[in-house]
Amino acid sequence: MATPEEPSVMAGATLEGSDVVFPTRIMNEHLICSLCMGYLRDALTVTECLHTFCKPCIYQHFCEYLTCPTCECQLGPAPLEKIRSDRAMQNIVDKVFPHFAKEEAAAEKHLKREADANTKKRAAQATAESDSKRKKVSSALAAKKKKQEKDTSASKKLCLSLFPAECAAPLPRLQKPYLRSSVEATVKQYKNYLSGKLQAEHAITVLAADIEIQCKGTPLKNEATLAAVWKEYWNENDDLELCFKRRDP
Repeated sequence: MATPEEPSVMAGATLEGSDVVFPTRIMNEHLICSLCMGYLRDALTVTECLHTFCKPCIYQHFCEYLTCPTCECQLGPAPLEKIRSDRAMQNIVDKVFPHFAKEEAAAEKHLKREADANTKKRAAQATAESDSKRKKVSSALAAKKKKQEKDTSASKKLCLSLFPAECAAPLPRLQKPYLRSSVEATVKQYKNYLSGKLQAEHAITVLAADIEIQCKGTPLKNEATLAAVWKEYWNENDDLELCFKRRDP
């Protein structure tokens, strides 16, 4: 995060061959990430509302929320699919404040040198290892490859339905109960999604923490992914069927 310049600091840029100097404060509101309050780095823009944030900041935000941090626009259960890299905005920041880009490049170069040194050191150690240690390394690489293959398969999507569970006081039905989602989406994300939809479609306020999502009558844990739910509770050829209700007191 690059800290905004003091109001009295002047910045310069070259536009069409001419040098332009201006107070940085007149540009700050357009070039600052509202999450970290620093100048944009690796700028990403929400396609639904065109608000822009730093990449690390918006990724961290989406771990808890499914909305735009600025306007609270609902982005659905897979908000990462609604953001795009904004090179135009990042180029403006880099031209107006080139020293930030230079400092970051120098830091990355330093980290690369350290990584290269560590790589050479590990290579020298690997050469001196015994056959048994080499087998352990091969086993670790095989496990890593297996995990990567598992992660790749987890990037697929599935179809599911979300209907109110049959109970004494059922919640209302969603206008669009049939969804297509990444298998990496979690139960917690869908609780946030349901909370927003119930408010928007029926003016009913239900906190995400007060919603229970079930599969075949079994309450699901917040951290469970759709892939895990499918494997443990569903494992059928039909679309995944989930039910929701208010959590019992």
